[in-house]
Amino acid sequence: PNVSNFNSQPSTFQEKWPALHIIGKDILIPAHGIYWPIMLHALGFPDEQMPKFLVHGWWNISGAKMSKSLGNVIDPNALAEEYGAETLRYYLTSDISTGGDSDFSEERLLSLYGTDLANSLGNLLNRSLTMAHKYRDGRLSKAFVSNPLFGQLEGTNPVLAAQLGWVSGMAKVQMDSFVASLSKCEVENMNGRSLHWSGLGNSLVQISSPWALVKDASLASILDAVLYHLLESLRIIAIYCSPVLPKAANGMFDQLNWKSELNGKEERFSLTDAEWGMLPDGHFVGKPVPLFPRIETDKTS
Repeated sequence: PNVSNFNSQPSTFQEKWPALHIIGKDILIPAHGIYWPIMLHALGFPDEQMPKFLVHGWWNISGAKMSKSLGNVIDPNALAEEYGAETLRYYLTSDISTGGDSDFSEERLLSLYGTDLANSLGNLLNRSLTMAHKYRDGRLSKAFVSNPLFGQLEGTNPVLAAQLGWVSGMAKVQMDSFVASLSKCEVENMNGRSLHWSGLGNSLVQISSPWALVKDASLASILDAVLYHLLESLRIIAIYCSPVLPKAANGMFDQLNWKSELNGKEERFSLTDAEWGMLPDGHFVGKPVPLFPRIETDKTS
């Protein structure tokens, strides 16, 4: 703009400034890291209005830098068409740390899809909804909170009590981690926390053995607690997954029968809803539909 300082810039400009400049590490100095701030200072921009830089590393292939001149580039559109945009986005945001280098691998992309999305998150959603319908006709109960048997669980079954505490406690851990990681553009940490949480949920299934709890009517409150912890954690995981996996997050909310009126809108995944315990007593969940079906390719056979 043909103006001499920041304050004389139009409001539409000031609302979007200071900018976040995303550049490769090899062109930070001197052009972007030295000359550009000097030019802004010369225009009258104060120190607090200097832009921030998100400096990314290189995508290597077999240890060599990916470049057009070498002809070893990968077409992201072709990968997205073959495996799906969300699969590609999850891989790209999970397998490279902010500022560091990473070696691109199509086999690694398929591996992360299988282990993280299909076998961990997708499996947890499928088995949790299946058990909710099989054992409770799809209706959740929060009555376990006031049940004496649940209150005594720490003494009678400390392992299960601890696992339930870890699953519910991840709500605050994830919130703190999400905000911190987001401020540093560390998307890989955001993905990792959600994956860890789904892993805790799958461990809870193994530790609690709901198929055994349902056989003893006196343990009904414990079964209710397990099912609620599984499905409430999935509700919040969907919120944190939504920036990277918006389609899958909407699918999770659809199957949980949650915020249906906001389907397809960003407001459906507000961070203000990422608090533990918002699924109400008596909430009815839907039946599972596979979100991450097996990818059949020559590389997976």
